[in-house]
This record gives sequence, structure tokens and C-alpha cells, in this order.
Amino acid sequence: MAENIKTLPQAIEAERTVLGAMILYPNVTERGLELLNGDMFYLKSHRVIFERIEKLAIDGKSIDTVTLNEALISYGELERIGGSEYIAQLVDSVITPAHFDEHVKLVEDKALLRKVVELCTNAIDRVYTAPGDVRIFIDTIESEFYKISAYKLRGDFVPIHSIVKSVHEEIKELQKAKKLVTGVSTGYSDLDDLLTGFHPSDYVVLAGRTSSGKTAFALSIARNIAIRADEDKRAGVAIFSLEMSKEQVALRLLASEAKINAQRMRQGFLKRDEINTLALKVERVANSPIYIDDTPSLTVMEMRTKARRLSRRVDIGVVVVDYLQLVASSGRRSDNRQEEVASVSRALKALARELKVTVIALAQLSRKVEESRDHRPRLSHLRESGAIEQDADVVMLLYRPEIHNVETIRWRNEELDSKGLAELIVAKQRNGPIGNKMFVFDQESICFEPYMQTQSNYNPKENKSSGRMDNFTDEDMGGV
Repeated sequence: MAENIKTLPQAIEAERTVLGAMILYPNVTERGLELLNGDMFYLKSHRVIFERIEKLAIDGKSIDTVTLNEALISYGELERIGGSEYIAQLVDSVITPAHFDEHVKLVEDKALLRKVVELCTNAIDRVYTAPGDVRIFIDTIESEFYKISAYKLRGDFVPIHSIVKSVHEEIKELQKAKKLVTGVSTGYSDLDDLLTGFHPSDYVVLAGRTSSGKTAFALSIARNIAIRADEDKRAGVAIFSLEMSKEQVALRLLASEAKINAQRMRQGFLKRDEINTLALKVERVANSPIYIDDTPSLTVMEMRTKARRLSRRVDIGVVVVDYLQLVASSGRRSDNRQEEVASVSRALKALARELKVTVIALAQLSRKVEESRDHRPRLSHLRESGAIEQDADVVMLLYRPEIHNVETIRWRNEELDSKGLAELIVAKQRNGPIGNKMFVFDQESICFEPYMQTQSNYNPKENKSSGRMDNFTDEDMGGV
């Protein structure tokens, strides 16, 4: 009984016509070198021919049957690929280069399928031998499959000319549109002026002391992006809430959107008009593209896996991690906490690039902030690891002077009462300027609103006071 031996996916004729066209038509040679690499060819002889064409192009030499034959002879490869007769056959197989891109795609597709077979075979072999830590093994396999599905088969380096052309086209489109925000809008015009929005693959760190308002600020941004934005500009937001339950997150979003006292919502002391307002806002919040995972003690590996799966189902623009120091590193636990935090930070940066989303990681500042005279946070105050500062594309430090008993704050040559004010310090921006922006913290609905100069006389005690919140503190809602 003959064995049922399966042949690997291949497109030999497409490989022949692609190579023939690259030899015969100089105008498609560059296109072929841009889209293909030697490993994509099934036949070893075809890989050799492609690599010789590539070497001739790199050396700036003309490519035709004569120069290719000479190159193959000089490397002792001509007879191994079938001789000069085979090169002639490749050229004769081409009638027109009109279908070159389709033939290239066929070669690429078969190479991708072979990659799937190789990955599956290796996975099966490892399952029966020694896969090591099972969860890490599964995550590795899933990551490899994601790379294939995201079409990352090509090599690490891309010719600069192809990158420059696409960047130039993007610049021209931006010039036509003349938009101040080129990424996902934060919903705060002042902050957008500085950041031009959140951009794909960016790793943003929002840091502050305990109860400074990190979660509240992150949820305010999530609300702006996924709820308040116009329908065509709305983006999906994934929230990993390691500190608060999903119900607490939802309550905060409802309170901030409805502008209702969050504590009275929890106690059930809402007025009739507030109940009506809340009913109107519930549907708006419920229909927003916000997705919450409140699994405690998540490892960074589990987080990446969940984010990948969600991104396949829905369009995600921003991933919020609350907060970085609560994320466990994958693998064996290290005695060095700085190394663990650095590992998590690197993984979150890699996640942003892999999924082409903005990852906003909340981070704690060290107690060294308390040692400075005005308690103003600095990059050096990032807790437990300087790697966070190094990895981040943007670092934003949240400063609320009132929680440090600093009674006044100086803003644009004016001395202001610090009550209810918050300063957002953009201390690092890899691709833009740094600067400071002022916000107002609404303690009742636990959210941040933009500060305007006309609010210089802002007095939070006069702002929707309910009489039941005199003793309300940030910690009453589990820390902000």
C-alpha cells in the first residue's frame, strides 16, 4: 500500500514567469525585489536565481540573460540550476509582464501556506517533546500565527525608497486636509495641539501619585474617544482594569457622561431629573465601542493574547492598562522588581507595535515626589524602573497640587487657587514638543474637563454641590 505523501503548497509556473519577467523587463525587476525574497520560492534553483538577480541589482549592474549567466558561473551555480538553457526557458515563458503582480501574489500566498505547515509541524513536534511552560508555549504559537495573518513574512529590512514614497504621500494628504489632529483625538483640544492625537504603535505612559486621578483621566480620555467623538471619528477602546472591577469602571463612565454625583449613584440618592438624565446616557454608553477586562493579576502574556483576539473581532484604536505595576511578567518570577517592570514595559511597547494601536499604561510615581518642595512630578520619579521612560513614546505626569496640600499654583503668570485644578505635564514626546496643560477635576462625577482661562475664578465648592459630598474623598471610589 503506497504512502499518502502530501506535497507542500507551491506555484512553480508562477515562480518561473516572475523570474523570467524580472530578467526580461527592467521596469519590473525592482518591483519583484521589493515584494519578494529568496525564501518565498519553493524550488531551490529559483531561490538561487532570484538571489543572483538581487546581487546584480545591489551592485548596480544591468540584468539580462548574459549578465545573469556570468554571475551564476562566477558562483559555480549555473549547472546546478539547469544551465543557460533553463535561463532561456524562463525568459521564453513570459509573454507580457501585465500579470506580474498576480503571479507575485501567487508565489507569496504559497509561501505563506508553507509557513503555516512549518509552524504547525514544529508545534506538534514540541507538544510531544518538551514545550516548557505551557502558557508561554501557547502564546508563542499564537504570536507566530498572528504574524502570518498580519502578513509579516518579508524580511526585517525594507528599501528606504518604498518607505519614503508612502510617507511623502501621507504628508501630501495631510497638507490637503490641514488637520491639527493626525491621530485619534484625545477629546481635549489643548492636548491635541501638543500631541496631534494618539498615534498607532505609540506607547504612552500616564503617571502620577496615588489618588492623583490617573484612572479618572484615562477613563475621561476613553469616554472622549469612544463615546463623545463623532460617529466617523469614534475609535474602540480596550481597558485592562487590574485594580477596579468592570462594574466600577462602568459606573464611573456613566457618572462622567451624565455629570451626576458618583457617590450618590452608588447610594441610590438620585433626584428625578438625574434619573432621567442617567436613563438617556445609559444607551449612549452601552452602545460605545469600549471593552473591559477586569481579570486580576494578569500576566503580560495573557494581556497580549486577549488584546490580539479582541483586535481580530473589532477595530481597536487604544488599549488602556490600569496599571503597569500590577501587571505580572511572564515566566519565572524575578527577585528584581525593576527587571520585572522593565520586562512588562517592553512587552507593552511591543504590543502597541504589533497591533498598531496606542497603548496607554498608567504608572505609579515613587514617594520621592513628596521630598520636593512643590511635589511636582518629574521623569526621574517614575517608580521601580527607568526602562518605562526609555520605552515610552510619550510620558504624561499628572499633578494635582491640592492632594499635596499645596494651596496655590502658578499658571500663565497668574496665581490660582489649586482647589479642583490638575496640571498634565507632557514630560517626554519622542516625535514632538513637551509642555504643560491645565485641567479641572470634577470630584463629583470623577472626571477631568479642559481648563479655560475664563475659569480663573473657578470655585469647585459652587459647582453642583449636593450637600451629601462634603466628606467625599478620592479614596471613597477606590482611588483615582
